[in-house]
Amino acid sequence: MLRFYVGLLLLIVHQSNAQNLVPNPGFETTLASPSSAGQWNLAQPWDGINGTPDLYGRNQVSLPLLPCDNVDIPYNAGGFCDERTGQNHYMGLQFDLINNQREYITAPLVIPLNNGDIYRIEFYLQRADSSRFACNRIGALLSNNIPIQPGTGVINFVPQLEALAQVTDTAGWTKVTGVYQAFGGENYITIGIFRNDNDPQLFKTDYGTTTAGCTAMNDHAYYYIDDVSVTPVNVTVEIEGDTVICPGQTTVLSANSNVPFWWSSSDFPNDTVALSVDTIITPNAPVTYYLNTDFKTDSVRILIVNPPIVNLGPDTLLCEGDTIFLDATAPDGLLYTWSTGDTSSIIAVTDTGTYSVLVDNLGCSTEDSVVIPAFLENPFLTLGEDSSYCFFYNDSLTLDGGAGISYLWQPTLETSREITVLVPGIYSVTVNRANGCRRTATLEVQEICEPTVFVPNAFTPDDDGLNDIFRPYVNNVLLYNFRVINRRGQIIFYSENPTEGWDGTYDGQDSPIGVYVFRVNYEGLDEDGIKVKKKMIGTVTLIR
Repeated sequence: MLRFYVGLLLLIVHQSNAQNLVPNPGFETTLASPSSAGQWNLAQPWDGINGTPDLYGRNQVSLPLLPCDNVDIPYNAGGFCDERTGQNHYMGLQFDLINNQREYITAPLVIPLNNGDIYRIEFYLQRADSSRFACNRIGALLSNNIPIQPGTGVINFVPQLEALAQVTDTAGWTKVTGVYQAFGGENYITIGIFRNDNDPQLFKTDYGTTTAGCTAMNDHAYYYIDDVSVTPVNVTVEIEGDTVICPGQTTVLSANSNVPFWWSSSDFPNDTVALSVDTIITPNAPVTYYLNTDFKTDSVRILIVNPPIVNLGPDTLLCEGDTIFLDATAPDGLLYTWSTGDTSSIIAVTDTGTYSVLVDNLGCSTEDSVVIPAFLENPFLTLGEDSSYCFFYNDSLTLDGGAGISYLWQPTLETSREITVLVPGIYSVTVNRANGCRRTATLEVQEICEPTVFVPNAFTPDDDGLNDIFRPYVNNVLLYNFRVINRRGQIIFYSENPTEGWDGTYDGQDSPIGVYVFRVNYEGLDEDGIKVKKKMIGTVTLIR
């Protein structure tokens, strides 16, 4: 099935850069300027068959002796007509629609057509002012040889392209165009009317005789011909437009095609639902749309996606210094756009105002908003600055959660307003206010005690289990070393472990009774937490 159109063809892409297989398509190459009617053979390789087509040229060589021999441009025997392309020539054909007489022009193609390839056939018509009749079915025949015309009668071949509507315009050119899939070997193009006068599809309008000088046109249809082309077509058939829509939404499907097409759908697969480039649809269920041509088909599936369900909750108040998390998470939400510019599903809000979010899933979206009009009173809560205490020396600290209706302390889990701290650590309290607001405060309590050292002045290493070891007793030291020195200045004992002491021997032998010197070096923190170094030197008496 082939579909051809006259005038504005419903195409998106025009193959303007394809090779034209018609030689001398605008009749511009001539052996000489025409000087009278019937000189079609000046525009070689174009030829008439048995009729006498007319070649028209600007600046005719000689003035015509007879009105019908006026083949000048723009004023001539048929009236007024400029060339379509603004050059110098066009051709004229005369059709006697009463006596079944026809004129044809024919030309060999540059190369034969290829089997299965698609070609665009195109030419332009303008009805002469003096033409009595207007008609349709002026067409183009592609054939392997020059068709045979019986005298000046009708060539009884079916052309691949015909003007379906009557061409009536006498002031402008009408394009006749269509596409054709070649059988292969077609080597000639012939233009004319390939139907008999009594053919029911040959429509004629009789405008009556004219007062033109060329009375031969008074009983005929006369048409100017220009810009004939046969060009290869790389068929494009594509559907453009949104294919995912929301329930009740309208979408537009656009045809991108360089050949004639028609729309159909899976709901009505055998019906033509549209012929326009853009078709507007509002489906209530998934449906497939087809862009059909005689050569190929494209299709798209239209899906209907329900919008995401989004609920930010009711309008609410915000506690001073608090944060509200607005959650727009939807299982089918793919893109989140907040009025704040955020793109996550959850945002943190610390100020009053109106907050809205648009949640989209493949182009179907839902919007919701929430208003936070004012702040609730929620005074700042503090437990003081981080502090240092020495619980070793029985220091204590009382922490106060301030005004509230309930309290929860960490890590003690106490629920009173005040607690007493006896050990170092990180303490926090969450206080609930009467208006529903809550605050949390945290305090770190460190223990810092100054180091202490006690050294006995005598010991009795007699293995009775009492006072057998001599060592200093230290607290809150960071680094420590202890040594014992005899009268000769020898270090007879040394240790960096506060739990180790001297047992009164040296090199495996009991040391003699007497007085010995000791020295203790140690480091610790003072009451301000600053590291200090100290030492203690004294004597001890060994008694046995």
